[in-house]
Amino acid sequence: MQEFVFKNQSLNGNVKSLNKISKKLDEILEDAGFTDVNSKLTKEHYYTLSVDKENSKNIKSYINEFTKASLANQVFISKTKLGDRINLFGQTILATEVDDIDDFLKLHSNFSLVDTLPITIATITDDKIEEWLDNIIDKNKDSLTKNTYLYNELAMVLQIWAVEHDMDANKLAKKLYNTLKYNALRKQIIAEKVYNDPRSLLVDNQLMVLNDHHIYTAEPTIVNSLIDQFLPNSKFDNIINARKNVHAQLVDSKFENEVLDDGFKSPHQSITIESDGDIQIASPLIGKMENYVNVDYIDIDKDSKLKASEEYKQVIQFLTHISGGKLEQLLYMLGFIPLQNTGILAKVRRFFILLGVPGAGKTVLASLLEKIFNNTQNNTSCILTSESNINKALTDPNLIDANDTKKGQLTLWFDDFQTDSQNNAISSKAGTAINGIISGKTMSGAAKFQQYHDVKLPSLIVIATNALPQIRQVGTADRMFVFNCNAKLYDEVDIPNDDAAAWINNPTVQKVMFYLIIKYASKLVTMSKQELSVIFSQENSAQSSLSNINSSLLEFLEAQHITCPFDLIGMGTSDLFETYKNHTHMVTASYLTFKEQIKSLGLKFQRKHFNGNYYSNVIVSGNKALDNGKMKDMLTKYAVLPDKLFNYETTDDTYTLQHWHENFVIYREEQGKNKQNSKLFVPFNFND
Repeated sequence: MQEFVFKNQSLNGNVKSLNKISKKLDEILEDAGFTDVNSKLTKEHYYTLSVDKENSKNIKSYINEFTKASLANQVFISKTKLGDRINLFGQTILATEVDDIDDFLKLHSNFSLVDTLPITIATITDDKIEEWLDNIIDKNKDSLTKNTYLYNELAMVLQIWAVEHDMDANKLAKKLYNTLKYNALRKQIIAEKVYNDPRSLLVDNQLMVLNDHHIYTAEPTIVNSLIDQFLPNSKFDNIINARKNVHAQLVDSKFENEVLDDGFKSPHQSITIESDGDIQIASPLIGKMENYVNVDYIDIDKDSKLKASEEYKQVIQFLTHISGGKLEQLLYMLGFIPLQNTGILAKVRRFFILLGVPGAGKTVLASLLEKIFNNTQNNTSCILTSESNINKALTDPNLIDANDTKKGQLTLWFDDFQTDSQNNAISSKAGTAINGIISGKTMSGAAKFQQYHDVKLPSLIVIATNALPQIRQVGTADRMFVFNCNAKLYDEVDIPNDDAAAWINNPTVQKVMFYLIIKYASKLVTMSKQELSVIFSQENSAQSSLSNINSSLLEFLEAQHITCPFDLIGMGTSDLFETYKNHTHMVTASYLTFKEQIKSLGLKFQRKHFNGNYYSNVIVSGNKALDNGKMKDMLTKYAVLPDKLFNYETTDDTYTLQHWHENFVIYREEQGKNKQNSKLFVPFNFND
C-alpha cells in the first residue's frame, strides 16, 4: 500500500498532494454531507458520587462504609444526566456533575476515571431483589463478564442484602453466575426484528412505537403489541419474560438511538416552533413527534372574527381570574407545555403553585388542557399525574415511569394535591426530586416488564391547592412561584349558563386556549435567561406576600416545643402570628396565609367568650368540652389567655410555648378514642 501511494517520494496517480488541499476540514465534511460532526457524538457526563451522611444516619455503619468505599476517589462516566437517588440499601446517593473533567483530574490526582456506573447506586422497588438482579444483569451483561471488579461488587451487594433480609446468599450468587452463562442469541434475534420494524424507534434506549395518530409513544400497550407480533406462541409467563428480554437487549450499543422532533401533531397539521420563535405548520405526515393535540392551530391575530368572539373574551377573563391578576405570568407558564425538550425551564428553575379558594376553577383549567392535549385513544391524562400524592409520585420508580415524557406526559400537574403528611408537607425527598426535575435531570424509573432506566419527566410542575403546602427544604421553597385566586369562578367569569363542563367542551374555547399556549411558547424560546427571571421573579409571585410561611412554620413549631395540633388549642391566632413573626424575623408574613396553615392541621377558629371577655379567632378543635377545658387549665395553672400566650412575670427571655402541652395525656385518654379527635394528638414529624 505504501509503495502504491508513494512512488519516487511523491503521490502516485491522480491524487492531490496535501499542500494543494486548501479547503478546511469543516468544509470537506460539509461537502460530504456532515453538517454537524459533533451532533453525531454522544455527549458524556462526568460525576462524583457520595453517600449523604445526614440522610443515611439510620443505615448500618458497615453498609455505609462499603458504599462509601465503592464510590471514593472516582469520577464516573454516564451517557445521561444523573440525579440524586435512594439506592437499594436506603442510602441517599448524591450526584455532583464535573463540568471540566481535565481540570478536575489535574486538581485531584488521586481520582480515577471509570466508564461503568457502580452497582451500589442502583435503586430497587418493593424489595424485589431477584427482579432487581435480572435488571442489573441485563443492563451490565458485557461489563459483568469482562470486569471482575464490577462482578465482585455485585456479589458483595447481594451478600449484604441476603444478610439484612435473612436470605440465602448462595442462592443469589448462583443465580448471578448461571444467568451470565445463559445464551442470549434467541433474545437478540427478536430484538433485532423489533428494532428493524418501520413502526419502531429507539430513543434514549427506550423503545417507541408509532400509534394511530402517527406519533411515537412508549405506552406499554402499544409497545408490547408490536413485540408480541414477533414472539412464538407461548404461555403468558414466557411472553412476559420475552418482552422484558427485548427491552434489555435494545440497550446494547449496536442498536442506534434516534432523536424525535419537537412539536405536536393535530388531525390536520404538524406544528413546530423554530428557535427564532417562528411557528411552522406542515402536513401531519411530516416529522417524528411524540405529542398529539386534538385541535388545529389557528393564528387568531389574523382571524378578526375569532379575536372578537365571546369565547376569546371568556378565556382571557378566566385566565386573569385564576391567575389572581397575573395573566402574563400564567400565559408564559402555559407556554412551557410545548417546550418540554428544549431545556428552557432549567433557565427559569421554577415550579408553580395554583392557590385558590374552593370553587375558584383550578380543576376547570386542568380539564380544559386535557380536552386539548389528551390522547383520545387511551384513558390516561397527559396533563394530570397518575398519582395525586406528590411525595409518592416523585419518589416511587413505578410512578416515575408512568409520567415519562415518552409516554406523552406534558406536565406534572397535581390537581387534587395530596401528601402523606397530616400537615400537608412536601417531604425532603420529594423536594430534592422537584429541584432535579425543573433543572432537567433524569430520574430512575422501573416500568413493568422493563429494567430500571433513566426517565425524563416533564419539567413543568404545577400544584393546584386550596392551602399552601409546607415545604421542608428552603432551596425548594425558594423556587416556588405562586398564583393566588381568592374568588369563586362564577363570581368573576362570565361562563355561559354557569356551566363550566359545557364551556370546556366548546371547540372555539379550545382553539383560543391552544393559540395562546403556542403564541407564548414562541415568545419564550427567544428570551434570555435574564428576561425569563424578570417574568418569574418573586416580586411577581403571590409568594412575596405569603413570605415562605409554609417552609418556616414547622421550624417555628419545633423551636417553641409545640408537638402536635392539641398544643395550639386555646391560643389566639393573632398573638401566635406575632410570636411567629418575632421568632422568624419575617415582618412581611401574611396573616391570612398563616391562618390557612393552622387550618390545614385540622383546627378551626372561633370567637370565644371566656373569663368575662370576648376573644376573636381563638384556635379550637370544635369539641366544646376539649376546647373550654384546655383554656381553663391554661388560665388556672399558668395565668395565660388567648391574647396572653406567656406569663411574662414567671418566664425569662428564653421562654417557649411548651406549657400549652399541659394535660396532653389526660385529654388524649378522654378524647382520643374519637376518630375525629384522635388526629389532634398525633405528633408532628419534624424529621420528615
